[in-house]
Amino acid sequence: MIGVFGDVDRVRSLGVEVGEVFRGASTLGEFVKGVTPLIWVPKASSLSEGVEDAYGRRYLFAFGNSGCIANPGVVDRLLSVIERLGSLGFKKVLLDAARLPSPIDGLFFVSTCFCSHSLGLCPSLASVRSVVKRLLHGASLSELLELLEELAEARATHVDYILARARDKARELGVELVAAVFPYPLSKLVGQDPKVLRRYLREVHVMLYHRCPTAACLNAELRSLVEVAKLLGIPLDQARELVKRVAGLELSVSEIENLDKGIDLKHVERLANLNREVYGSAFVPILWLDSDTEGRIREFAERFGRIDVFAPRKG
Repeated sequence: MIGVFGDVDRVRSLGVEVGEVFRGASTLGEFVKGVTPLIWVPKASSLSEGVEDAYGRRYLFAFGNSGCIANPGVVDRLLSVIERLGSLGFKKVLLDAARLPSPIDGLFFVSTCFCSHSLGLCPSLASVRSVVKRLLHGASLSELLELLEELAEARATHVDYILARARDKARELGVELVAAVFPYPLSKLVGQDPKVLRRYLREVHVMLYHRCPTAACLNAELRSLVEVAKLLGIPLDQARELVKRVAGLELSVSEIENLDKGIDLKHVERLANLNREVYGSAFVPILWLDSDTEGRIREFAERFGRIDVFAPRKG
């Protein structure tokens, strides 16, 4: 089966059968057969719900619409959307962006979240704040890796918290939760630890986007990770090691210098195989549809049994 995010007609024009369509929850006012609502988990109403860095600065991450998933306003908004969709008759919803900032958010990636709600959820963050402030003035590769590991633990606690709340509400309504997430191991850096995800989700849809410019796109996130390393004073050769350690990919200098143009599909295949090992039957790869992947949709579908594609609308 093939699921589609975006332009359904574009996917059907390839001669493949579409079994599921994902549509934004805000566009749905009634039940639609074959459609799974997509909920943007960290949706924020204002900057007051944003993540807070080590210096107290607020920020709405991803697409300028996302706040801290420990913030009561963000949590309550998610639960109310699940309740509304359940009342319409939907029995399955897909959660998107159940996480904290990623490399594409620049230094906010390594400096958040220290809001009062995050500190209440993860008291250990209080001791991390001073480390963040120090490393923002310059860090070695080993110092950055150690910090990212500490932050990953706190972020996993955030994701566990909001998924637990979502799961409880969904159970009341007889609604099943699935989610779109970053590929492991990069996913751990934003709080999407497989141990947590497997606890709450029947399907884990892994975003394996090889060439696009925005949040969750592998090439864009890795390019931004290298830029963050550069801002912290870490040279390119060590930034390559950083990518290897945190994203599980060994890229050449040339590949790193050309991340704006995308990454080779061999890296996507490697991550797809790794994530299938991690998530087992719950794993569903999401491919970015372009000239590189159009001719390989059937191949991937046969290999993994079920795939999704993100088909951006042309023009």
